[in-house]
Amino acid sequence: MLQWENPGLVVGWIWIGIGLFFLTTVLITLLIINYLKSIRKNKQRVIQLVRNTQTECWENTIHLQERDRERLAEELHDNIISRLNLIRLNMNHKNRDELNLDLKKSMQLIRELSHNLTPPDLSEIELTDLIADYLNQIGKNIEIAYHHIVTDTSISSPVKLNIFRIVQELVTNVLKHANATRIDVSLRISLEYLMLTIEDNGSGFKQGTHYNGIGLRNIQSRAQKIQAVYKLKSRPEKGTKFIACVGIVEA
Repeated sequence: MLQWENPGLVVGWIWIGIGLFFLTTVLITLLIINYLKSIRKNKQRVIQLVRNTQTECWENTIHLQERDRERLAEELHDNIISRLNLIRLNMNHKNRDELNLDLKKSMQLIRELSHNLTPPDLSEIELTDLIADYLNQIGKNIEIAYHHIVTDTSISSPVKLNIFRIVQELVTNVLKHANATRIDVSLRISLEYLMLTIEDNGSGFKQGTHYNGIGLRNIQSRAQKIQAVYKLKSRPEKGTKFIACVGIVEA
């Protein structure tokens, strides 16, 4: 029968083993607790980030709505109401044909305003045609050159809508503030990216001045929605050039 020569030594090693097992268990427990705490903190950060993003999107949406309301009020006051008021004042001084022509012009302005404010049917029309239709209406008042190169690909509705609204915003700013006689619009769509370029020969402005904020916050909000990168170049009396690029997300 095998007997241990030193039972005390065996007992000592047993206690050392128990102690090591206990310390290992405590260490593993602490690591698990810290890991769970880290997961909870990261989860809270993600939740807060999502909330901040939702708040920012909501603020941008409200801003865009307010911009549309301001634009509608401005167009109604400066163009349509003014024209109708002139027609009323000239009813006794103009003949029927002249009054009829003035009414037709007012009706055309109302149609253009309705077209600009109404969301287009994005599933039924390509972005190139959407922009072309809009520029055809504007082209009666200014020379517009429109070039587009398109690879056979589809564009997601958010990209299509926001690019179209950016075009509207830029062209409107040119017509109101630039004193330009020509606008060049270029649209290039490949399998990987979409690039939009809008350039005018107007008065331009010094970047960093207060003019730099007129209408550009609206453009910035729409660019952020589709993760577009854009750049605006302008110099006094040298016109303004806008370039935007966005990765393609197929519909």
